[in-house]
Amino acid sequence: MKQKISRRCFVGKSALALSSATMLGCATSPGKKQVSHLDTRHWAGYPKSKKIRSVGWLGQPIRTMRSNGDVWTCTWADDDHLYAVADDTTGVRKACNSNLAIHRIEGSPSSHKVITINPMSEYGRIGQHEGLDTWKGNGMVCVDKVLYLAVSQHSGAGDFSDNVQRVYDASIVKSTDHGKTWSPKLPVGKAMFPGARFCTPFFVQYGKNYDGAMDEYVYAVSNVGTWNNGNYMVLGRVLRDKIADLNAGDWEFFTEADAQNVPSWSKDFGKARAIFRHRGFTSMTGVQYVPAAERFILPQWAYTDLDGKSPWGQTMLCIYESAKPWGPWRHVYTEPNWGNALYNPGLPSKWFDDGGKRMWMTQSGDFANLYRPRSYCFTAQKLELVL
Repeated sequence: MKQKISRRCFVGKSALALSSATMLGCATSPGKKQVSHLDTRHWAGYPKSKKIRSVGWLGQPIRTMRSNGDVWTCTWADDDHLYAVADDTTGVRKACNSNLAIHRIEGSPSSHKVITINPMSEYGRIGQHEGLDTWKGNGMVCVDKVLYLAVSQHSGAGDFSDNVQRVYDASIVKSTDHGKTWSPKLPVGKAMFPGARFCTPFFVQYGKNYDGAMDEYVYAVSNVGTWNNGNYMVLGRVLRDKIADLNAGDWEFFTEADAQNVPSWSKDFGKARAIFRHRGFTSMTGVQYVPAAERFILPQWAYTDLDGKSPWGQTMLCIYESAKPWGPWRHVYTEPNWGNALYNPGLPSKWFDDGGKRMWMTQSGDFANLYRPRSYCFTAQKLELVL
């Protein structure tokens, strides 16, 4: 492709603003049944879950009108708000024009409000390159009243003949004032985790301010080398009382698990081995612990027709569960045609009912079809786990 697409491309102006949510329909129907008897490309060949039987949608998606951007990785902070990073964003009511920006989400659907609080100007305007590529935000988490954000360098989704967006050189920055200011951006070529091995860190999420964590570590999963349609994910961890040092040497990475599922770790992230594999259908995403199921939930997604005329026109959603963040994973649910090419799913624990039996999935809307009205925005849809 000659046209350069850095996932999305829009223009905006600065002026911090907020917006309330508005109901809009989409192709995903409420109550859609789980699709069965799919070929293994739809679920990676993992065994069926014995803990969660399926997933049911509880209504149509809610789109936050006048918001713009994608990813919308959320974390539940100590002040009881959600904080989110959006990429390629003009924020809310064109509050910014940014490769990545920080937002606060107040309340709960459908009365929630999204407020742009930091345009993160040091990371550039939409599509602005530093070095060879552009900065993008990945995972975000609040631990002991501090926000942590993973950033990395991303290519354009149309830069390669396979329509897969490459990612590399991840670092973590922090904010001690709920996103208003951040620790310095590391220079290009000086990343905490250079290369593609640990390039899209998404922190494993628990409850408010990291309440309910299973041990003394903060965990993060990462796709290897791509934003979309990669092959596998790896896992890193850092002691909770060390994460604030922002020192790559404090991290260690999963290498294997024994017959009792006891993991081994290495300080060398180049030795990290896969915790999840689905060749050609593994994209940038995170993991959320759900108390009601006593399981970690991995919502995966991928484009399903990258070789077609509309390579970003249809996505697939797959949901997996595991008792540990390193697996082994079991398949829960697959939706082969997930709405209007939705992507980057998340499950913020603030919006759990009954410990997560019912919850809201956040997601990004279609970026490629600009004629699909107001779909490229912060979106949420309620679902239930069938236990």
